Amino acid sequence: MPSSGRGGKCEITGAGYRGAVRRGFLSGLSALVILFIAAFPSRLSLALRGWGGVWGRIEKAFAGTVLDLSAVVLVITPLVALMTVLVPLVLRRARTPGWQRLGTVLWALPFGFALWALTVTAQEVKSERGSFPTMFDMLEGGTNASFVEGTIGFIRYERIWEPAAVGAALAMLVMVVLWRRKQGELGAWRQWAMGMVFGLGTGAAGVFLGALALSAAANRFTAAALGDPLTGLVESTIDVFRHRGPATPRDLVLTAELPPQALKEGAALLGWPPSKPGGPHAHPRPLDATTEPMTKDPRGRKLIAALRRASEALFDPADPNVAVFHLSLEGFRADDVHALNPLAPTEIAPFTSALYEPKPGVLTSRKMFQAGVRTAHCLGAMTCGLGTLPYNLSFIRDLQPFPVRCTSDVLSDSGFAHSFFYGSDGTFDEMHHFFGQHGYSKIVAQAELPKDLPKGTWDGVTDFAVFDYAVKQVAEGLKTGPQFSLLMSLSNHSPFTAPQDLPRSVIDRVDLALKTAVHRADADDRLRLLTYSYTDAAVDRLFSQLDALGIAERSIVMLMADHSTGHAYVWGKEDPESDAAKSQIPFAIVIPPAFLARAKDPAALEVALREVQALIDEAPLSQNDVPTMLLALLSAHPGVKALPAEKQWHTLGGQVTSPYFEPGGDRDSYILGINGVSELFALDRQGVRVGSYEDSVFLKTRADRYRVTPRLIPVTAVLIETMQAAPKP
Repeated sequence: MPSSGRGGKCEITGAGYRGAVRRGFLSGLSALVILFIAAFPSRLSLALRGWGGVWGRIEKAFAGTVLDLSAVVLVITPLVALMTVLVPLVLRRARTPGWQRLGTVLWALPFGFALWALTVTAQEVKSERGSFPTMFDMLEGGTNASFVEGTIGFIRYERIWEPAAVGAALAMLVMVVLWRRKQGELGAWRQWAMGMVFGLGTGAAGVFLGALALSAAANRFTAAALGDPLTGLVESTIDVFRHRGPATPRDLVLTAELPPQALKEGAALLGWPPSKPGGPHAHPRPLDATTEPMTKDPRGRKLIAALRRASEALFDPADPNVAVFHLSLEGFRADDVHALNPLAPTEIAPFTSALYEPKPGVLTSRKMFQAGVRTAHCLGAMTCGLGTLPYNLSFIRDLQPFPVRCTSDVLSDSGFAHSFFYGSDGTFDEMHHFFGQHGYSKIVAQAELPKDLPKGTWDGVTDFAVFDYAVKQVAEGLKTGPQFSLLMSLSNHSPFTAPQDLPRSVIDRVDLALKTAVHRADADDRLRLLTYSYTDAAVDRLFSQLDALGIAERSIVMLMADHSTGHAYVWGKEDPESDAAKSQIPFAIVIPPAFLARAKDPAALEVALREVQALIDEAPLSQNDVPTMLLALLSAHPGVKALPAEKQWHTLGGQVTSPYFEPGGDRDSYILGINGVSELFALDRQGVRVGSYEDSVFLKTRADRYRVTPRLIPVTAVLIETMQAAPKP
């Protein structure tokens, strides 16, 4: 392309050809430097928080940056080249020596910003969910405004903005150096463009080959060792374009092809009986557990029987109006509760820790293990016993319509009015659809709550305010009939924004804990510990509200974390990252003293509850067992006992409590779950892991259906069978 000279005449100076290729080549290489700098902060953040010597961390940061850039460089560099060439073709004013010197770098800046955003987001998703995101996952979560708004909040973390500031300073330094270089005369456009493309191509090839060379040089530089946040995004994006559009997780499951024998094995992994044609469901289970076969471990049957005896002693047939509160506590992992981790100071969660002290009417598990890594997984476990699914799936979020009969279906048929309370968007993870289809008559999310309530993370309503509002609503409902209310906390979710109603006493006790306990917590960890301790205070406050409103005498509270997290395990001198830290959750069922005092048979109730606690203490439990335990505890409620025969069934999954559960794998496997860093694990009866982990990650391509988390792949066959029986969405 010729330049435009004075008077609009085209001219190419003698110097226009000289050095044009060289200028273009250097411009292309400079753009690669900007892209490298953009990918660097996420790896610098990991290095600053990591372990080992300084040189080892520098090595990992450099090698990780090369790896990340190699995953996208063949996509970004052609786009940078194209836009750099197009601008002077369209805008005559851009046909200057300055554009030849800086144009490529200027276009590298927005692509670099996008690269920085992708790398830090992917690392944060990995930190929170245990696996790097794919395009299938990003398309799903990215459609929810509250989730996107909340996700952006992590930028305020020191581990994000401090490395980002370093990257910005390095980018500015490069720009200053390029700006101060002598501009020179306008070069020949064709030769300059060739040099620029050659520079970009040479740099891209160098990055790509460098990543291969580093991986070949040492295992510590491989994608498996360093983590690979972008390859999954690239591969899944290619898969989307290859198949001309995104595929929903439901589509991916329905089109999988598995052998017939997988159906029986998959049902056993869920705790479902084999297929039974002609019934209300392919895998129905009777409400009366005594009509089912004995559980693999007799402890399971004994536990259900003891809970049923407790139920008979608790409920008066003439007084059915009771309230069951199910508290699902966001990210409230066991590792920060002193009763479950002695290294954690009591001040972080004093109320929850105190529940583990023996007292009448309180059942606790010190070996309750989560079923999945995300709230949607664990909601499926807590309500339907179906949380541990392949490919990081949740049937609630990913597979609707999915016909199941869960605790809420049974209890709503028994006369319990169901309500759900949440401080953010009720449409997140398709929760509103699930609740609406399974007996919940009142769904109260942020849009339905008063507008003047205090806010916290995701700009959602705080736990104090949600719990206060919910208890008052349930107390009012108790005047007309039995109530079941699911309260889902949010305040302890990243980015751990301090609640507007955070009490000074919570701040003081967390700071005291950090002063007196041995820990490795940094400023970002303190943010999480503040919201964690705040949620503990919210639970304490809820029990006080039950007393204040006079409904403790007819209330049962079941509380548990939805899941553990992958955030730093901070207590003690060294990072244990144990199976318990990654997968254990608090669990308690509390019958307040006022209810115990008016029980149908207090003495028999005390004996039955002691039996239940002893059986709970024997061995681990899965979160998938919770729904069966809850139905057993409510089995003698007059509404449940009055259910007509055609409604005395369910499709609850389960492990210890299901006679059909077969974990597969090692013969010592007792329960299965997916931990806080998205690894499938198996535990023996002592709670010790058996066998190796299997990554439970989002699908990157359709081919992953046959190789990701091999033990759970047979479950896919059961999911297909169940969805094919459901009405079309």
